[in-house]
Amino acid sequence: MDKAGDFVVALVIYAMRCIEDGETEVLARMGFGPAEVESLAGLRFGDLKRIESLRSHCLDIRVDREAFADMIRRIRGDGLSIEWEHALIRADAPFDMMRQLFGTTNRAYTKRRQMFGVSSVGRPREPTDAEAAALWRTIERRLGKSRREVLLPADYLAISRECAVPVRTVWRESQRVIRDVA
Repeated sequence: MDKAGDFVVALVIYAMRCIEDGETEVLARMGFGPAEVESLAGLRFGDLKRIESLRSHCLDIRVDREAFADMIRRIRGDGLSIEWEHALIRADAPFDMMRQLFGTTNRAYTKRRQMFGVSSVGRPREPTDAEAAALWRTIERRLGKSRREVLLPADYLAISRECAVPVRTVWRESQRVIRDVA
């Protein structure tokens, strides 16, 4: 298999899905005309396998530099990098948190916990009244200061350190704060 073939097959599958969903304007922006759309609509699985084996492609690819730069700024600015995901797992973050923040599957979560040697069992203890009050104040302060409705991974880790409670407890209490504020 060749990388060019992989790329063309991915594009063809995307275009076929656009046809199926009636998104002809997307196809037109990509440069597909009526003849190409008709050809795509008639492709079968075996045709995709044949395209995959080709060593050249029929694409004229351009990058919208402004849109690309904006995309990179957004993904770097959202605080949801793989490094943060790993830091949270090493800090024993609960599965629900990882699923909501990163879309982590149960299987990936379990594998990463094993990889990092995280092996806690059960729920964390409930915070004391003083810890709960400190957590709520810290969570509300971070949300207010950032003008966001959600905490970022860095926030959870910082709050855990600042309040000296496990990340699992920070997650549970933050969900209570967000529910009560909403």
